[in-house]
Amino acid sequence: MTFRQTEKMKIMAKTDPRVIKTLRHIDDALIDNLRNHAFRKITVDMICRSAMINRSTFYKYYSDKYELLDNYLSRVMKEFEEATASTDFILASPYTISDQQYVENFQKTIDYVYEHREVYRILWHSSIDRPIYKEMESIICANILKTIREDPAGPHQITPYHTLYAELFSSNLMTMIRWWLSNETRITRSDVLEVMNGNMKNGLFPTFKYRI
Repeated sequence: MTFRQTEKMKIMAKTDPRVIKTLRHIDDALIDNLRNHAFRKITVDMICRSAMINRSTFYKYYSDKYELLDNYLSRVMKEFEEATASTDFILASPYTISDQQYVENFQKTIDYVYEHREVYRILWHSSIDRPIYKEMESIICANILKTIREDPAGPHQITPYHTLYAELFSSNLMTMIRWWLSNETRITRSDVLEVMNGNMKNGLFPTFKYRI
């Protein structure tokens, strides 16, 4: 297959419902296998069996399992970046963090992660030689710095203190999300919002000292 043919097929994949469905099945098969196996032990045959396709269909779209994984992870990270791009809640003060605009802004972030929680949990713990969890932290950190930089009332330039703040906040946020997903039968979405609200109002120590 020539490069031009490959590119044409990729364009068709964006519009052909049958191709979209097949590619979705391949994605699901990859995640299903990663749930139970290290990536190095997963074969194209295993993916094809899970997706209920033959090998020739798989090779229409991917040269091997490594291209599939790279393509899938790139899409997952791109979608996460777009879904968490708005971090306006970082601009709130302790007096305005409860304002509806900031509450809804933060809700969208955690709701998106919760909707995709099964995929994220698998990727965080899979042997894929790529630190997905840390990449998600870095994406949120970059989004926070972008929000600070573009704030009309913000600083003219980013200082090391802004960078440290963004790194601490993104780490705190991702840790809290992972904690929530590890305890979702006992910790509700409202609990998460309340903890985050208290953290931004009062700080980390007072918020958790009250609950421990």
